[in-house]
Amino acid sequence: MGRKFLSLWADSFRQSWPAYLAVLVLFALGITAGTLSVQRLQADQAQELRMYLDQFVMQAGVIEVDTVKALREVLLSDIVVILAVYLLGLTVIGIPVILGIIFTRGFVLGYAVSFLTSEKSTQGIILACAAVLPQSILLIPALLMAGVASLSFAVLLARRFNNSKVIVWPSFVGYSGLTVVVLAFAAAAGLVEVYFTPLLVKLAANYMF
Repeated sequence: MGRKFLSLWADSFRQSWPAYLAVLVLFALGITAGTLSVQRLQADQAQELRMYLDQFVMQAGVIEVDTVKALREVLLSDIVVILAVYLLGLTVIGIPVILGIIFTRGFVLGYAVSFLTSEKSTQGIILACAAVLPQSILLIPALLMAGVASLSFAVLLARRFNNSKVIVWPSFVGYSGLTVVVLAFAAAAGLVEVYFTPLLVKLAANYMF
C-alpha cells in the first residue's frame, strides 16, 4: 500500500512538478513576507499586539471553550477555503486566486510564528509549537496538495481549450477524489485544533506564568 502511494505520488510529481514548484515557492514567499512584516511593525502596533498576547496567555489556563461552537466555526472556515480552491481549479481564471490563497496562508503562518518567537523568545517557540503546530501538521500539507491539484487541473483545462482532443473526465474524477481526501484531513485538523491544541496551550501558558 505504501509503495503504491509513493509510486502514485512520484508519477504525480513528474507530471505536475511546475505546479508543485509554484505552490511551494508562493507558500515560502508568504512565510517570508509574514516574518518581514513583524520586523517592520511600528512600536505602538507591536505594543498593542504584545498586550493582547500577554492577556491571552494569562487567561489561557482558565478559559473554557465551547467545543461544539468552536469546532463548527473551525470546520466551516477550513472547508470553505478547501472548496474555494477546488472550485477555482475548475476555471482557468482562478489560477491567480489560488496562488493568492496559498501566499496568504503562508503569510499568516509566518506572521504568527515570527511574532511569538520575537516577543517571547524560548517561551514564544513553546507557545507557537502548542498553538500553531498541531493542526498545521495536517492542514498545511492538505492545503498545499489541494493547491497543486487545482493548478494542475486548471492548466489541463487551458490545454483542453486549445486542443479539444485533451481528455478531461478521468482527471476530473481524480481531482474530485483528492479533494475529498483533503477535506478529511482538514476535518481532522479541525478536531485537533479544538480538542487537543487548547490543552497544549494551557500547558504552555502554565509554563510561561
